Amino acid sequence: MLKKWPGILILDEIKQIRNNQVIFEKNNIHNVLHVQGEEQILNALFVGGSISNNYIPSFYYLGLDNRSTVSETDTYASISGEPATSTGYARQGISSTSGFSIVTSGSTVKAKSNLIAFSATTTSWGPVKNLFLTNVVSGSTVSARLYSTIEIGSSITVSVGDQISLIFSMSLKNC
Repeated sequence: MLKKWPGILILDEIKQIRNNQVIFEKNNIHNVLHVQGEEQILNALFVGGSISNNYIPSFYYLGLDNRSTVSETDTYASISGEPATSTGYARQGISSTSGFSIVTSGSTVKAKSNLIAFSATTTSWGPVKNLFLTNVVSGSTVSARLYSTIEIGSSITVSVGDQISLIFSMSLKNC
């Protein structure tokens, strides 16, 4: 029997912090790799990926949304229930050239992110229950791709002053 491949991304940790107290925490959550993400990775590796041809974006962006179901065939247009920027929410960018550390442990190599944080600065927002990885900061463009989604497993509503902090890793095995 074939073991289902858990994708390329793992959410090492996610925390919701309110008044300097952790009120929600989960660790080691695997992702759903979307067809658009798989296609983009293969183009970058085998068709001559570079920042100039858009196979490798200058920045990757993490966002939160509230899709009720997540499927491998989801596309960028499938994102639903993403909080409005008027609430203080914003997708968080990670540089493709300097936003990751390469970490080797035995035979596993990972690209590990720095600490990433979402905040509610103006009004509360949510609920959200998915973390997604894309190549665009906002809006929709012809080149917008949805790479992967992590189902957090619980709906989170973020109050003013709350912070969602996370660290994730990407790997081609043992993710």
